[in-house]
Amino acid sequence: MDTATQALLGAVVGQACFSHKLGRRAVAWGAVGGLLPDLDVLAVLGQGPLGEFVHHRGFTHALWFGPLVGPLLGASVWRYHARRLAKARARAAGAERGPSACAAPPHPGDPLLRTAWMGLFALALFTHPLIDVFTSYGTQLFAPFSNQRYALHAVGIIDVTYSGILVAALALGRALRGNAAAVRRVAWAALALSWAYLGYGLWLNERARDAVTARLAADGVSEARVQVYPTLLQPYLRRIVVRSGDEVWVGLYTPWREGGPAWQRFRQSASHPSIDALMRTREAAIFVWFAMGEVATRVRPLPDGYAVEIDDLRYGHLGLPERGLWGIRGITDRSGSLRGPIEIVTHRGSARLGETFGALWRAAWGDFSGSGFDTGH
Repeated sequence: MDTATQALLGAVVGQACFSHKLGRRAVAWGAVGGLLPDLDVLAVLGQGPLGEFVHHRGFTHALWFGPLVGPLLGASVWRYHARRLAKARARAAGAERGPSACAAPPHPGDPLLRTAWMGLFALALFTHPLIDVFTSYGTQLFAPFSNQRYALHAVGIIDVTYSGILVAALALGRALRGNAAAVRRVAWAALALSWAYLGYGLWLNERARDAVTARLAADGVSEARVQVYPTLLQPYLRRIVVRSGDEVWVGLYTPWREGGPAWQRFRQSASHPSIDALMRTREAAIFVWFAMGEVATRVRPLPDGYAVEIDDLRYGHLGLPERGLWGIRGITDRSGSLRGPIEIVTHRGSARLGETFGALWRAAWGDFSGSGFDTGH
């Protein structure tokens, strides 16, 4: 999920579990804890062009990170407040204040609240990878002990419905701040609804896979590998990648369209020395691992050699089936030997961003006009 949504989730976790002890601080610090794992992008500094692919959603997104690091961070925040409490008490003692100050609500540095701070950060950090794994990007849940990437393909990395549920919970919590029990009930209801929504997205993905597989079988294509990926903003429109022999079909599917998926087809580049040379590099191994194997290769002749590219097909532009949003490129001479460094390439679609989002939104509801995909079979 995007970092803003991760902060929203951490805030709602704080509201649900710790607002009765920490007040609104649970919401604010929960948001901080929710976004902290995404600071792993800072690890790309000085790591070369593939740094983000290697480090993002790495060990800070592992399942052990929240339970281990969260209590340490929570204890640090509590210790900060405890020092402030000690100073305040020292000043009060110097001023010879009476015992009436004891009627004030618990100070965030109260020793009884230390476990609440520890639990807040542990849960905020722990839930971060739990929703990331429902996207297609790939999350290393057991890093650094295993670099395997996990992805459930339930929702896109930006989903306005999921984020909207969390925003509504925080807004209602703010409006009901005089009623602590109601604030917590709203947050718990939002968490239950948001997790149910992720489950719904997972069900939609499996339903799309079954529908596409059945359609291919009806068209006489039985030996094919079908992969289904979510698109942005909404849960219904799915990107389909089908491989049958050396042919790749990239399409769109929505349950709201009776005519089945819309396709574009292309053939993988035949075996070529330039492809082999690029595939033997460390950069290609990293990129194929990052893309979880969902790649396409392409060779383009140049006056004195070849340009060879590997693209990530999980994400792509409308009307460009053989291209992903990003890939890597190498240049070889006529014999297939690499010349110069391997580059990260980002492909841009022909349509403007607003037009692209508009076409995706219409396609989600069954109108594929403007999508660039063939609605025939």
